[in-house]
Amino acid sequence: MTTPDVRPSPGASRPEISIVVPAYNEAKVLPELLERLTRALEGNPDYEILVVDDGSTDGTLEFLRVAGERWPRLRYVSLSRNFGHQNALRAGMDVARGACVISIDADLQHPPELIPELIARWRAGVQVVLTLRSSQGVPWFKRQTATAFYQVLSWLTDRPPADGSADFRLLDRTVVDLLRGFPERSLFLRGLVPWVGFRQESVPYEPAARSAGTSKYSVRRMLSLAIHGITATSTRPLLLASVLGVLVSLFAVLFAGYAVYMRVVRGTAITGWASVIVFTGLLAGAQLFVTGIVGAYLGQVLQEVQRRPPYLVKERSGEGLS
Repeated sequence: MTTPDVRPSPGASRPEISIVVPAYNEAKVLPELLERLTRALEGNPDYEILVVDDGSTDGTLEFLRVAGERWPRLRYVSLSRNFGHQNALRAGMDVARGACVISIDADLQHPPELIPELIARWRAGVQVVLTLRSSQGVPWFKRQTATAFYQVLSWLTDRPPADGSADFRLLDRTVVDLLRGFPERSLFLRGLVPWVGFRQESVPYEPAARSAGTSKYSVRRMLSLAIHGITATSTRPLLLASVLGVLVSLFAVLFAGYAVYMRVVRGTAITGWASVIVFTGLLAGAQLFVTGIVGAYLGQVLQEVQRRPPYLVKERSGEGLS
């Protein structure tokens, strides 16, 4: 269960479309984003824009408190601290009231002008409309690491997300309610959305450059997301750890047989310490690698057992500080 005070009340009116925007230190970008979202939704009068302030420290919350005067369809939820992009998306899905929910990042790299196409696909009966990012214009390092991540996921899972998948997507209310009911404390939505099934289609897009601010995904954050994504969607790494242990043991047996052969048949002993050091280092590295894999899964288990909420709400539009 998520924080109970953020769920929409049973009697709340339900707009047709909810736009969920997780935002962390995006005060400089939000005015342009809201303008472009408003223009993109001009032909859809029944909508809401929900910004989830993920513990920003740059004035994002202060902007949201007054932005409703200019954008009356704007609502916001402010989390008590930075809980991470995926949990901010989850908070947005918990609060969103729409018959469909569209998630889009605040940095304007996801083009709001694509939203009418997503809505058109949904009205044609598609329950999950994904977007696939083109690799053009993406920095080389980020492009290569993202491709490697999705290739690893394709090896480890039966229904991996497509290369270029983003958290810019449309979900029908049926899918949103199912995802909200998942008992996991920390959802990896890019892996879960392909897993849930339903009718799914994808739309390509060209990512734009940031109009202001800097990327919030450092190498450490990207690595953390990758580890979480793998451990949250597959248990095959545990099997790979067992296979690695068997291979190292087999190598040790073969090396021991070779040493016996050299001593008994050839009458010479294997000299030097280099071979011993290399083998010892290989064995130690394999042990640490396996321990790291097990530790990552134990960390996931610990989070599930603790049953802490995935986020905490400090403030929401119309209520003030709690």
